[in-house]
Amino acid sequence: MRRMGVAAAAIVLALLVFLPSGAGAFFGGDAELGSQSDQAKGELRVLAVAVRFPDAKPTFALDNIRKRAVDDLDRYVREQSYGRAWLKADFRGWVDLPDSLSRYKVSPHNFKVDRARVRKLIEDTMTGLEKDVDFSRYRHMLIIPGVRTMPGEGYGMLCYCANPGMLTGVKGKLAFTTVRSRDGREFGGGIFVGAENAHLGMFAHDFFHALGGIDGGKRRVP
Repeated sequence: MRRMGVAAAAIVLALLVFLPSGAGAFFGGDAELGSQSDQAKGELRVLAVAVRFPDAKPTFALDNIRKRAVDDLDRYVREQSYGRAWLKADFRGWVDLPDSLSRYKVSPHNFKVDRARVRKLIEDTMTGLEKDVDFSRYRHMLIIPGVRTMPGEGYGMLCYCANPGMLTGVKGKLAFTTVRSRDGREFGGGIFVGAENAHLGMFAHDFFHALGGIDGGKRRVP
């Protein structure tokens, strides 16, 4: 990666997620990693969707967004997993959202994020795709708001994991929840959100949050 400083947190998490079993001794034994999962191996089916607001113009070209969210993220996952995992991504965009940016904007602080706005972003995105997409084909969903974002500006938060995470809140026990389009199409897999200018390491960090699943209200190490 070109910007190691920006993606440092994602790289550390990636090591925990994808190190081969023989490297467990480096961390003092596999037992210290807690409950583990094999869900992060093999083909990871991801629906990646670039969305835009009626009152905010994207600053990145769709091809540039696709490259980072699909090609670069796939390359990163392959490298960090030593070839044990890879993305099979379906990229869609632009999907036009029905309401202004102010109806979706969230706080840059995890504990202050309005989960209703997170749900609205996801379910409005699904509604925009429900005639063309079978959501059951995917294990994860990435939503990319097409607006330049900094903490408190644009969409409000650069990147976060919504499921498990912001959809139910990040305090206490974590859980996956189900989201639905207007016509009742459902999705209960991992969901992460990253603004158009979020760095690759941010995408990876929040994607990895969803990969292992949940055990006893806590994320498992894949």
